Amino acid sequence: MKNLFVLFVICGFILAGCSEEQESKGQNEGSSETVTTTKANSLELKETEGVGIFAKAVSDSKKEPGIVNMTNPQYKFSICEESYLLWITEDSGTIMNTKDTHTIYTLSSNSVQEVYEFVSKG
Repeated sequence: MKNLFVLFVICGFILAGCSEEQESKGQNEGSSETVTTTKANSLELKETEGVGIFAKAVSDSKKEPGIVNMTNPQYKFSICEESYLLWITEDSGTIMNTKDTHTIYTLSSNSVQEVYEFVSKG
């Protein structure tokens, strides 16, 4: 009877140890997300032209359905109180509000061209 009790205690420790390992892995994943967002280049929109380009890009963007799984952002910018992450190429652009990291927005083709020219020259 004692041997059976000892066996159950050992199994309990093994199971408890495995569950703690999984919890720490989940915490590391969350902290790595914070690190990835800080690697983005900050865009300072001080000129009226720059603010206008990015404000128009945000207002004309289209919300995309589905689950978001994005690479590290290239840029980070702010308009008033809102901060956004930006992924931009010559052909396409995507933004994400830092307050809602589960939703992305695609930029219109005109906004892609204007934003790409802005970040390329500066």
